[in-house]
Amino acid sequence: MFEGDAWETLPGASRLTMAQRSAIESEEPLLCVMAGAGAGKTRVLTLRVARRVRDGSIEADRTLVTTFSRKAAEELRTRLWSLGVSGVKAGTFHRTALGLLREHREQRGRPLPQLMPDRRRLLAEVATGDPRRVRALDGEIGWAKARLVAPEHYEAEAHRAKRRSGINPEQVADVYTRYEAERTRRRLLDFDDLIVACADSLAGDAAFADAVRWRTRHLFVDEMQDVNPAQFRLLTTLLSDEPDLFVVGDPNQSVYGFNGADPTLLDRLPELLRGTKVIRLDENHRCTPQVVAVATAVLRENDGIGGVVGEIVFPATSRIDGPVPKVIGHASDADEAAWAAGCAKMSRTPGRKWSSIAVLTRTNAQLVEVQTAMEAAHVPCLLAGADLGPASDLRSDGAHRADVDEERTGHVEQDRDRVVLTTFHRAKGLQWPTVLILGLSAGLMPIASAQTREAIDEERRLFYVALTRAEEELWCSWSEGGRTAQETGSPKLRQPSPWLAPIERTIVGLEKLAAPTAAAEVSARVAELRKRLEGGGDGSRQ
Repeated sequence: MFEGDAWETLPGASRLTMAQRSAIESEEPLLCVMAGAGAGKTRVLTLRVARRVRDGSIEADRTLVTTFSRKAAEELRTRLWSLGVSGVKAGTFHRTALGLLREHREQRGRPLPQLMPDRRRLLAEVATGDPRRVRALDGEIGWAKARLVAPEHYEAEAHRAKRRSGINPEQVADVYTRYEAERTRRRLLDFDDLIVACADSLAGDAAFADAVRWRTRHLFVDEMQDVNPAQFRLLTTLLSDEPDLFVVGDPNQSVYGFNGADPTLLDRLPELLRGTKVIRLDENHRCTPQVVAVATAVLRENDGIGGVVGEIVFPATSRIDGPVPKVIGHASDADEAAWAAGCAKMSRTPGRKWSSIAVLTRTNAQLVEVQTAMEAAHVPCLLAGADLGPASDLRSDGAHRADVDEERTGHVEQDRDRVVLTTFHRAKGLQWPTVLILGLSAGLMPIASAQTREAIDEERRLFYVALTRAEEELWCSWSEGGRTAQETGSPKLRQPSPWLAPIERTIVGLEKLAAPTAAAEVSARVAELRKRLEGGGDGSRQ
């Protein structure tokens, strides 16, 4: 159906940058695209698939596109369909692994995999303790499996990685061992086992592996920065002797290290897969230059840089200028929540919907007070899902058990006209014209449990993700303390996040840059008014 048609006629193909076009047209069999926030990486991926289907270099039914959430997979399928491409398999790593594992066991006459809906149920049986302890154990075992760490090696690896679960590593290793023994006895698999078991089946059965590689000849991976070692092993096991692989990701948006993701895999891909070519997409098509400048200031290693106007970094952006972001401080969490409700009302100008506004916080618990304040101010709001536990257990955000569950997960639904209340993690991949980021106090950003250099760097990247959700209007807010601190007169009030300092220095520079323009506009208006007054204004005086 595509013969004779140039791919440039596809929807969206006429508005590409040179770098985007290069990524789509490249004939390299191993291609890695490093794409910054708002760089259009999903558009490039889908247009590359469509281009290759059109020119016959790939067959749609032999193509697999993997990503990290079912919602993202649905979006990929929708985009491909809009480009006239059908037959491409698009799904999560977990769903792909489950399908292949079922197929392999059916072919070999083995029992189908029995999947546990929630690992914590079995953990509660083999380990004593309250639900909080079970959640912590669940997180540690998930991290270990994602990193391909067996029970007998957990303690050493946990010490090396400086894991802080609140449970002695020796105790975690003991529970992990007993959990694996009971799981194996019952012939059960948890969601992390799917990846490992599928890779084992491919590695241990050459005939099956060859058949899978023949019909899954062309591989595309979205959000490569979130891949963990277990998933990378599965990915490389799927590659044929003449690999055809396209990956896209942003190292600055790698925020799942606590769950086992390894951000270095993306950076090291050229050495891990020899012959991989790298293309960089640095132009932001989502955020205004002012938002980009503020977000970039947070990423820079030396927070002392950026306070001078001449040193403000403006990475390339195709958007026109917008308002300068603001930083607001409050005496209490209640004051901050009430302010957010008022700010949402002011931002909903004529023609704007409530759903064009989002309030983001580091943890789900912080949103409760915000929701209460919104309801009190009669601002319609939508609390986007419910995280499965504390901030360190954001496992329902895409790359985990919700991917395979047949039930729909609670994700952000933007088709309802309400202010969206969600966490930094859940906001990843989404965008709004107006974004309010709350709770930017020390101990919350970076979160207190982030003690290692790696954990703090991940918090920095998470903050960057939150900042770059704003298309035009950005507010950053923090408070000195909650109600308890105020009522008891406790002197231990919170301090602002250390990452607000580079933002505020950048804002000063942005305001200085905007000031001459504003003054010139005022002068021009005064001159025009004077001219009109002197000349009669409406032309009635001759």
